[in-house]
Amino acid sequence: MNSYILRFFSYHQPRRIRVIENLLTSRRTVANLFWGQQYGLLPWLGADRQLQRAEYDAIISDLVAQHLLTVDDHQQARLTTAGVQRQEEERDRQYRPHFLDWYWLANTNQLAQRLFLGMQVVSEFAYHNAQYAPVTVGYGHLLAVKQWFRRADRRQLVTATYRDLDQLTRGLANADQRLAAVLVDGLVGHGLPAWTNAQLARRLDLSTADMLTLNHDLLLGVAAYCQHVPGPLHDLLVPLLNPGPLSQSAARTLDLYRQGRTLDQIAANRQLKLSTVREHLLEVAIICPDQLDWARLLPAARRAALAKQYPGPDVTNWHFQPTEPDDGAAFFDYRLFQIQQGREHHE
Repeated sequence: MNSYILRFFSYHQPRRIRVIENLLTSRRTVANLFWGQQYGLLPWLGADRQLQRAEYDAIISDLVAQHLLTVDDHQQARLTTAGVQRQEEERDRQYRPHFLDWYWLANTNQLAQRLFLGMQVVSEFAYHNAQYAPVTVGYGHLLAVKQWFRRADRRQLVTATYRDLDQLTRGLANADQRLAAVLVDGLVGHGLPAWTNAQLARRLDLSTADMLTLNHDLLLGVAAYCQHVPGPLHDLLVPLLNPGPLSQSAARTLDLYRQGRTLDQIAANRQLKLSTVREHLLEVAIICPDQLDWARLLPAARRAALAKQYPGPDVTNWHFQPTEPDDGAAFFDYRLFQIQQGREHHE
């Protein structure tokens, strides 16, 4: 796992170790989203939701002990020269994801449970077998799969599901043959156990870290397919898919903002704190900046004043400097300007 974590650090840019941990485990605060965007790591949000802090900290300590990483007193880490060399040596061997742009679409851990149970149910049904041990999933997924199966057209379910899987695996194989192989061999069928990750890794000559990345990427690809293609897989998995990259609450706030409501009016309408409304709009600014009226949200005069106060293109080196007692509005403007300037700099 050391090589997996090492890939998220940089020689030129100090990166907060907690931000990277929080991105991988999908702790979706505005601060984590902002810094994830600045590090170019936002698409990795939720890539390893089962990562434990003790495990992560042990990896960081090991990388430091190997002189591949340095960590300062502010818990920011940089690659050493040796770390850069190791990162470059491993880059060509590492699995490169294809579907990370869909990072927001689904919780891949939840998607996997429902997919694997659903496909097992269809396989056993094809052989008229009702006496089998289902794969272990959460109770909610068990109920959801039962309801899906009861609503399905039993006369067409097996052939329709096979056709769906065939189309999906062909699409995955066009991106990377290994994606199709892991999907098919990872399914539990009638009298056919799934291959373990260790077996698949040996067969495909991949590391444990690469299997983690590939599985997450595979399930994002499955989610993207199900969002666009009607069929049994769509019916099974679409309840788990998010309608858009924003949280539902942020999306509702954005709708009201686009109707012309002020922030105070939105807070009153939704019975939220003003600070919460600001956080929602900051989330929009990070993830869906084109959906905001920036001239209205951050008028030219305010931008000009902020430009004088915070010069320089590297927004990661800025530090908030309140000029008067702050009720939250000044920091909101500062962060908006930081997001806007950081985006322009990257472009």
